[in-house]
Amino acid sequence: MGETDFSGGGFFTTPPGPATYRLVTRDSGGLGGLSTRVDAEWSFRSTGADGEQMPVSVVRFTPALDPHHTARAGRRFEIPVTVQAQAGSAAGPVREITVDVSYDDGVTWHRAPLRRTGAGWTARVTHPSGAGFVSLRGEATDRGGNTVSQTIIRAYRIG
Repeated sequence: MGETDFSGGGFFTTPPGPATYRLVTRDSGGLGGLSTRVDAEWSFRSTGADGEQMPVSVVRFTPALDPHHTARAGRRFEIPVTVQAQAGSAAGPVREITVDVSYDDGVTWHRAPLRRTGAGWTARVTHPSGAGFVSLRGEATDRGGNTVSQTIIRAYRIG
């Protein structure tokens, strides 16, 4: 088990030989003046080879927002989603992906329909009427069984 307070990254030494690992990060520092919490969790298998890049990926949400990080309320909205593997790692192609959306800071979640688009997917959501915030959660599994789960509370505004 390893632990670090270093924001933005950390380095851990693993014992030689194959093993399964779980890595969890939590940040609740009011990121960028909007997001109140960002959580990520990975599970992955390591060969234990010296210098191995762990087979981890991240889920990227890239909604088209105005300069104030806001989308229009009361409308359907499409959110481009990609899964990006750590450079040089053995993370494989995505086998399964889900996206959930919350309009009450993660108290309740709703599965967003996904459509494959080029190198990623598009999640379709319907924003409620009125001002508020949108929280996003993405979960993906690659062909090797490695997983990632990311949650962004208050990913963007609606209004």
